Amino acid sequence: MCENTKIYYGDETKKALAVLGRAHTPRPLVRAYGEVKLAALRAQQECAHLYPEDYFPYLEQAAQNVIDGIYDDSFPLPLAQGGAGTSLHMNICEVISNAANDLYENAVPEGNFRSHPLDHIARFQSTNDTFPTAVIIMVYRELEDIESGIVKLQEQLVQRETKYEDVLITGRTELQDALPMSLGQVFSAWAGPVERDRWRFNKLRERLRTIPLGGTAIGTGFSAPRAYVFAAEKELRRITKLPLSRSQNLCDLVAHTDSLAECAYGMGLCADNLYKFACDLLLYTSSFCGEMKHGEIQYGSTIMPDKVNPVLLELIRGKCLECSALAKLTGEYSRGGQLQLNANLPFMAEEFVRMSGDLMASLAAASGRLMNELSVNAGAMESHLASSAALLNVFKDMLDYTEIKSLLPEIRDAHIATKDALAGFLEQHTKLKRVVIDEKLEITNLTGYQK
Repeated sequence: MCENTKIYYGDETKKALAVLGRAHTPRPLVRAYGEVKLAALRAQQECAHLYPEDYFPYLEQAAQNVIDGIYDDSFPLPLAQGGAGTSLHMNICEVISNAANDLYENAVPEGNFRSHPLDHIARFQSTNDTFPTAVIIMVYRELEDIESGIVKLQEQLVQRETKYEDVLITGRTELQDALPMSLGQVFSAWAGPVERDRWRFNKLRERLRTIPLGGTAIGTGFSAPRAYVFAAEKELRRITKLPLSRSQNLCDLVAHTDSLAECAYGMGLCADNLYKFACDLLLYTSSFCGEMKHGEIQYGSTIMPDKVNPVLLELIRGKCLECSALAKLTGEYSRGGQLQLNANLPFMAEEFVRMSGDLMASLAAASGRLMNELSVNAGAMESHLASSAALLNVFKDMLDYTEIKSLLPEIRDAHIATKDALAGFLEQHTKLKRVVIDEKLEITNLTGYQK
């Protein structure tokens, strides 16, 4: 991407800067809005022939340059703003118009046409149908990216489900030893919500693809020719290569943002699932448990040389907490719409940018370096299991409840550390035969249905 340092925004953007302050409109939204405007410009030309034939290619080029990021310095507005996105719409109209005029003047000095940001670039359009359409495109792509990250994590978890199917670990409920299970089953359980997230994001994209373009100010389509509306929809699909579909109820889609709120809640659920996954691993990798080890990503202390901080897990938790909170906030913005418009949409767009960043960083950390650096201490797992009530619980159909209770302190005093040692202990201290004990302690009997 090659940026043009020349500034193309005009007076309306300067007025907005005086109110809102200076920031940088996020690139994904600028790209999406540029695509919406390019589709609208082509539909204008097809249906109303607003521009001279020698001028229109430069107008298309200016819009394409917006899409490509060449004029990014000309988009200095923050998303947090009143006006339902009107400042952003004015900004992009000014940039496209002024840039096109500049390109045209340089290429055709004798030309006498100049476009106007509102009389031309905004013709047949409103902020209220173009801006939501741009936000939907941006969020749709975010969902695609997040879904790709979810797939990578799911693949990593499923690989380990198979890899560790013969490694025994203590299953725990309420932070207490419960019953044996395989480490593969632990990873399988983690893969479950990730699989549901994958399905959920696919369904969210399907519902999100409906756009309000053509509804203009309040969904009635006021001032827009029917032919323009159909042409703009078709052109936008061609430009974005996304399965976008114009709503059959434009008054609804201009007024309501619940489909975006649903996407936010889906992101929040994904964040909650990742948070729980990270919390589990924090316990397994802690000094208290030590059944897994978080790799030394960096020094863990300025004073304790041996300390290793679970920095990736803490990163995931922190970002997921933020994402979950922002999802709830986005829902609040959504329900704050009134009558024929939701003026909170710019704030919702800002939260989507932040949520997407949080989730992508968390998924990348989880499926990437965390999995690569995570190691398993099978010896500690076996020792904890052999010396706990969890393994002895599997004999409850052969030994009396009170007998098992009386054996537990003896097992602890004997410092049993392996499954074989436990088998030997039970052979000596109960009436069970070794062949029966060994069969009971066989991994498939410990971690599945009884034969």
